[in-house]
This record gives sequence, structure tokens and C-alpha cells, in this order.
Amino acid sequence: MDEHLKIAEKYLEEAFRLLSIGDLYDAAEKIWASIWHSTIILTSRYLGLSEPPKGITWREFLTEAFIKAGLSGEEAYRLASYYIEVRKTLHGDCFYGRNYEEKEHKPLMDKAEEYINTIRKLIVSKS
Repeated sequence: MDEHLKIAEKYLEEAFRLLSIGDLYDAAEKIWASIWHSTIILTSRYLGLSEPPKGITWREFLTEAFIKAGLSGEEAYRLASYYIEVRKTLHGDCFYGRNYEEKEHKPLMDKAEEYINTIRKLIVSKS
């Protein structure tokens, strides 16, 4: 398994531990870290890049990576949008902005494992 995926899983595990003790802001940042690391392996594997080239948005870049990995356009766009939302709300608003809103942030945290598992399956299928 790729090192980035191992790191993503460790961050996710730590995030859930932090959630269990009520450390919401640090949990949000660990979720973001887990999403970021898992995404790096996906884009590196399917696009040969860890970030989008100049002029391409992250949403476009990730949608393309998920499509090349074998997902439908709709599913690829949904997962790319999830990445953008986690970056914006958990990393930005919650961790840096110190603003936690249960209804907004908890569902994003709960979906992190699904996102990482999807990437794991896409990576394993290419190996």
C-alpha cells in the first residue's frame, strides 16, 4: 500500500479519537489531512501529478482523476466536490476559523472513511 494511503488512515484514526474526546477543531484538521493524503496517491497514480497544472481547478483535476480511475462522471464530480468542501469547511472554516457547526461539519467528517475507502479500491484495482 502506498505511503500516502497509510498516512491517510493514521490521520483518520486520530481524527476519530479526537472526536471521541471532543477536540472538534483538531479532528477537523486530521480529517482534512487524511483526505489530502489519500487524494495525492489517486492523482499521482492516474494523472502523474500531485496537484493541478496552472489554469486547472482542483475540482476539474480531481474529477478527471476519478474518471480515469474508472468512476462515472457524476460520481467523480461528487467526490471531487467533497474534497473541495472538506478543504473549505473543515480545514478552513472549522480548523482555522475556529467555527464548528455540527450540522455542517459532522456529515463531512462521517464521509471521510467512505472517500478514503473508495480511493483504496481504485488504487488496488490498478496495482
